[in-house]
Amino acid sequence: MPTTSKTIAVVVLGIAVTTGCASAQTFAEKCHAMASAANAPAITQANFVAAGLLSFPGLPPGGIDAPAHCLIQGALAPHVGIDGKNYAIGYELRLPINWNGKFVFQGGGGSDGVLRPAIGVQATGDVSALAKGYAIASTDAGHRDEPGPIGPYLFGLDPQARNDKGYNHIPVVTAKAEELIQALYGNVPSRKYFVGCSNGGRQGMAATQRYPLLFDGVVAGAPAYRVPRAAIEAMAEVQVFASIAPKGPDGKPDLGAALSRDDLKLLSDKIAENCDAADGLADGLVNNVRACKFDPLALQCSAGQAEGCLALEKAKAIDRVFKGARLPNGELLYSDWPWDPGIASPGWTAWKIGSPGKMPPDARDVTLVPGSVAYYFSSPPQKVIDLYDYTLSYDIDSGLKAVEAVSPPYLESGGSIEAADSTNVDAFRAHGGKIIFYHGMADPIFSANDTMAYVDALAKRYGRSSDFTRLYLVPGMNHCAGGPATDQFDALSALDDWVDKGQAPASLVAKARNIPGVPWPGRSRPLCPYPSYASYAGSGNIEDAARFSCK
Repeated sequence: MPTTSKTIAVVVLGIAVTTGCASAQTFAEKCHAMASAANAPAITQANFVAAGLLSFPGLPPGGIDAPAHCLIQGALAPHVGIDGKNYAIGYELRLPINWNGKFVFQGGGGSDGVLRPAIGVQATGDVSALAKGYAIASTDAGHRDEPGPIGPYLFGLDPQARNDKGYNHIPVVTAKAEELIQALYGNVPSRKYFVGCSNGGRQGMAATQRYPLLFDGVVAGAPAYRVPRAAIEAMAEVQVFASIAPKGPDGKPDLGAALSRDDLKLLSDKIAENCDAADGLADGLVNNVRACKFDPLALQCSAGQAEGCLALEKAKAIDRVFKGARLPNGELLYSDWPWDPGIASPGWTAWKIGSPGKMPPDARDVTLVPGSVAYYFSSPPQKVIDLYDYTLSYDIDSGLKAVEAVSPPYLESGGSIEAADSTNVDAFRAHGGKIIFYHGMADPIFSANDTMAYVDALAKRYGRSSDFTRLYLVPGMNHCAGGPATDQFDALSALDDWVDKGQAPASLVAKARNIPGVPWPGRSRPLCPYPSYASYAGSGNIEDAARFSCK
């Protein structure tokens, strides 16, 4: 196929394909030209990035191989907040020279406030979405973290910054991404997908409900679709564990010492002993999750017993946490939690209790959660300074009322801004949209039981939901990744095949990574669509997914 100095790419069957060195040079020139004065401040930089290894915090160790691409950053919808600060929706867009004609919006995490590299490494297997040829956008969702323990949450003082963070960034960034994609390639994307985990999963769900025609498909991992309630639940759990923790030098509970490693290993071992073989094979993975019944009170020490048991107060605390917090009227605040051996892994304790001897505690349920509750979810904002003291004294009933309140100038409640819990996805479904959910069974911050409940509610509304949505549960996996799990799988390609070819994913093949804490690196398993589970065929290599079927 001939090339000229004026050709960036040719389009074959809707797929842009680069055509040699002259094209690469022209592509780079056109990329740099995007940062013209006419585009400022919507574009603050546009640089050609040569193919090679990219390494950033949060990427796999050793970095990832990336193709040559155009890197664009900018700021959209600027405004001055009621706090006198300047706000804008920051974004990053990476446009590969070998574009596949499709677009991925990469979801955020936590309280956002960080412009993460738009590379696409979540739920894409061992090849990034960028390397697969997707154009990818990311965003800070309208604010940047400020320094200090409270800094990441101060944006919550401004009503517009709240709305931008909750949902407004989604259509704003998508529109700009489409504009720039067309400017560089000469074509709009043939498909648009949203891929995210945690808050990113919530964002994807919000898109299906608030902007149902915006995307053709969504991958939503460990979705924080009821995050205000989940956050208050986390604070209630801190109170429970603090009640059994020894006192630190400052007289406050040493949260990280509430449960020892031996306590958690005992709990993990007994869960496996009770539940592992229910799927036909005792292999360290609890696949038949609905058959797993466990009572931690059965582990309490008998008179004179000092080993192989839990102190009564510890057994009661674990039982209370896993049953979920209750409001004064008896209503479950958020959700109960599944029993999974992965709760003994560092990814679980890092959220729930943190490290022993750390004062204030380094548990994410203290360092990350209460700041959002105080400054962002609550109306009016609660201007707290000490997050641990705030958590220990927090009243969940009055706190929930503040999350659901409207208090001018905050004209939409924090609960409503963050909500992505509607089962009305009629318009998204009608235009052919597909959703793939995934969730780790040992997730410490968002319960897999809550995601199962949402998928069940979809099935109830539509009679069945498997024609447009699938949920894949990942035994052993912590929040979005990690734990003793087969946590590497390609949900994006499965979604693309479903949308583009009508091939619904019967299962996802998942592999265990070679990282600390994984006892069987290289193991593979099928992740089965809920409520089915992976069952062993009865013979053959137990490390091979091919020896399992969905039952």
